[in-house]
Order: sequence, then C-alpha cells, then structure tokens
Amino acid sequence: MDSLHYSKRLEDDGVILMPFVIENRFINGVKKEYDQLYDTVTNTDIPKTEPIIVFWKHVEGEQKKIVTFTEMPSLWNMINDCIVPTLREKLGKVAERLQLLETIIFNKPPKISNTLHWHQDVAYFPLKPNNQIAVWFPLEIVTKERGAMTYAIGSHKQGIRGSVNLHTNVSFDNEDRPLIPKNPEDAGFKVKTMEMTPNDMLVHNGYTWHTTGPNTVENYLRTGISVRFITDEAVFDPRPGQGAAFTKQVEINPGEIFKGKPFPIM
Repeated sequence: MDSLHYSKRLEDDGVILMPFVIENRFINGVKKEYDQLYDTVTNTDIPKTEPIIVFWKHVEGEQKKIVTFTEMPSLWNMINDCIVPTLREKLGKVAERLQLLETIIFNKPPKISNTLHWHQDVAYFPLKPNNQIAVWFPLEIVTKERGAMTYAIGSHKQGIRGSVNLHTNVSFDNEDRPLIPKNPEDAGFKVKTMEMTPNDMLVHNGYTWHTTGPNTVENYLRTGISVRFITDEAVFDPRPGQGAAFTKQVEINPGEIFKGKPFPIM
C-alpha cells in the first residue's frame, strides 16, 4: 500500500495496522535486552536530560520502573532505523515531523493482569495543539485472549474527552470534559481488536479511543511497546489528570514551546 492509502486510512479510521514491516533482527534484539532487564530493574528516578523507557506492568498497584536507551540500545536503533523510516515511507506528510514524546514497554502477566479501560492518549498529555501519533507493536504473538489492542474506529473525530484512572475507570478530580462511553458500540462505533505478530506495527491517532483486556492465557507473558511522537510544534499546556512519567522531565513554563533533551526531533 502506498503512503496516500495509509494516510487516508489513518485519517478515516484513526488507526492502521501495517503487517510485516518489522524485521526479526529488530524484535529479537529488543526482546533479548528486555528479558535481561525485566526482573532486575528497580529504578524509579526520572532523569531530566535524556529520553526514558517506562516499564509498566498492567497490574493495579504496580509501580512504573525507569530505564534509559543506554540500557536498551537495541530499542533506540529500532526507533531510528525501522520505526521512523517506516512511518515516513508509509504515511508521507503525516510523519514529516516526528518529535519523540515517550516510550513505554507494557507487560500483562498471565491471569493477574487487568483491563486498561477505554481512553484516548491526548487526554493525559499537556500539549497544545495535541497532534500526535503512537506506534504499538508486540514482542510475541498477541490475540484477544492475550490482551490485544482494541479500537473504536473513527472515534478520533469526536474531539477531546476526559481522563480516567485506567485501572478503575474512575474520572480524576476536577475532570470536566465528557467521558468516553463505557461501551463505544452503544454509541454507534465499530469496535475492532487488532491481533498481531511481532512483525506487525499499529499506528493510531492520539485522539482514537482504545482499550486492552487482561491476559488470560496461562504461562504467557504479553509484552507490547508504545512509541509516541508529536507531529506538530506544540506548547506546554498542563492541566489536572496528566501524570505521565515524561511530565517530570519538562523544564519549561506553560505556554512555552515544548522541547528539551528528553524530547528530540527524530
């Protein structure tokens, strides 16, 4: 498919699945380093001078762990040598400007992981305008039973919605924006679950509603990686309910251009 097709699909649906765009050498390198770090990382401190990778276990009460790309160079190489070139090739003008915002490695351990409720990314991020895309890919085959990503197709056209606690679905204090319905199908949206191999890559608009269920498959750890990019110059525009780890790296005042060493333009 050419860039016009992919960019049109992203514009219409708010999410696209690109099959077979990630080579095994990238996945194998990242998986090897992640497996080596997974049980040993204890750091929760967030540096101010370089991009970070957040390790986030989808179990309520778990604390996020922090590593840097110095500890996972294979992931930095993958972003530079695979993800960014693929976005520019497949999306054209949509991906002309890619400013790294955050990188998260999610894992859903079997039987004890929980649902991450319906949400849209931009509700949690202090940017204006809030134009961004997220890349998501798994390190193993992922199915609905293993906690695959599920989207409300076309929901990005509904504008900003309120932020909730992703584990409990309870809205944050002082949240005055309308919330995403608990079942988007009742609001007329087609809901689609994206089952994937590690060679596939999802891209979604920051406004698109999405959710993931628990991993119910015995003895199977579901690992997924999200890399988020700002696609337009933005200013820092904080509000309550925005607690992403990268906000602790921001050293600018509200209304100033969003920039800094942790947020390089690729």
